Amino acid sequence: MLLSVHLITYNNEQYIEDTLQSILKQIVDFDYEIVVGDDCSTDRTLEIINTYATKHPNLFKIKKNETQLGILRNFKTTLDRCKGTYVFDIAGDDKLKAIDALQKMVNILHNDASLGFVDTGFDSFNVESKTTMVFKNQCILNSSKENYIEAVLLGEIIPIGHCYRKEYLYKYVDFETYIKMNIAIEDYPILVDMIMNTNFERINESLHTYTVHLNSYSHQQNIEEQIFQSNQMNDLFNFFSEKYSFPEKLKNKFSNCHYKTLLYYARVSLNGEMAKTVYRKIKHKSLKDRIRFLGSQYSFFRILFSLRRKLFFF
Repeated sequence: MLLSVHLITYNNEQYIEDTLQSILKQIVDFDYEIVVGDDCSTDRTLEIINTYATKHPNLFKIKKNETQLGILRNFKTTLDRCKGTYVFDIAGDDKLKAIDALQKMVNILHNDASLGFVDTGFDSFNVESKTTMVFKNQCILNSSKENYIEAVLLGEIIPIGHCYRKEYLYKYVDFETYIKMNIAIEDYPILVDMIMNTNFERINESLHTYTVHLNSYSHQQNIEEQIFQSNQMNDLFNFFSEKYSFPEKLKNKFSNCHYKTLLYYARVSLNGEMAKTVYRKIKHKSLKDRIRFLGSQYSFFRILFSLRRKLFFF
């Protein structure tokens, strides 16, 4: 088996059919499988997948977890069932845009045994506004290798359209440690371990569609969840900073961005104490930072920001 399409799902009823159809439309000259790990969906996601599996019984390997595992553990347990030399990871609300996307990614990996992964371009579709940002990651795909690596380490790469060499995922990604750390993020630690230990390639073409909607894990509107994710990213960055001896300039850049993000969340949630704590830690304060801090501290600004919260993002 040359390729496993690694598909983890959770309550993707609204999008999963488009995802599956985009996979089944692929034109390839090799055998592949679709390995599904459903993390206890409560909607019709699994029912829809099973309908397609009935029509294509030799393609699908489906498992519904007995208990909810979370994104990282679901990724790993689904990966353990993959038989392919290469693993293309796709979420249950995204889709392949080009009918030769799988072929192009596999060709590149197949021609260079040193490559750990291939990254590709994607369009970003916003469900709420019904707008599409064409080839959203074109700039970073066309940047220098050094700038691309820095973007990965800073957590600035959206993991859409990545195809991995499975052997290197097992060799270099420390899944066991991240699971013990109770990390709820799968893409960032995988990409960091891979990019620090293997070569990579980029396809300068938009082959996928990334779906942005309020119910996706990465775009949840719950402030507490957003703060939790930001703090997990900070924990992971600090872990990797020691593991790979990141330079001080990179550490300062991440730290400053992290605290600026937390300041925004403090302002939105009107958490004055949290704002005081993180504001002191920001080394290079902008006018926007000062306005956000005031908005978390004083009643006039609190009222103003509460009224404008749905209209402005600052």
